[in-house]
Amino acid sequence: MRRTVGILTAVAIGVVASLTTAAPATARTETPDLRVHSVQYHPNGLDDGSGTLLNREWLQLINRSKQAINLRGYTVHNNNGRTYRFGDVVIPANGGRVWLRSGTGDDTARTVYWNNGDFVWNVNGDKAFLRNRKGQSLHTCSWNYVKGRDWVRCPVNP
Repeated sequence: MRRTVGILTAVAIGVVASLTTAAPATARTETPDLRVHSVQYHPNGLDDGSGTLLNREWLQLINRSKQAINLRGYTVHNNNGRTYRFGDVVIPANGGRVWLRSGTGDDTARTVYWNNGDFVWNVNGDKAFLRNRKGQSLHTCSWNYVKGRDWVRCPVNP
């Protein structure tokens, strides 16, 4: 009898230990260190052909890691396959941000330009994909048309 109780106790302790060890791993969701923070997909204003309005359309990346990340070879693309490949751009650690503007301009440490002659993001709904240099998906951000809304803050875990 003691032997049976001892075996059952050992089994019960093993089951409880495995459940408590497994629970945090399955319940925890990882927050991507580098992700799309927000997208200005429908800038307000009159398009006078100067490119000013085009540069008011942007996508913002944020780096929550403790190390700066060189974005060389990383890509952003939309549902239609329009793709931007980053050059030698370093996004700072601990909340550093980089803006990718749709129009033309001179790249800086915080702002890079798609150098596209047209708007990139679809007002009626679109999806932004962020991929690393190996082509692995890091984060996505999607939206649908909402009257009166012209930008979206992207969820951490879409």
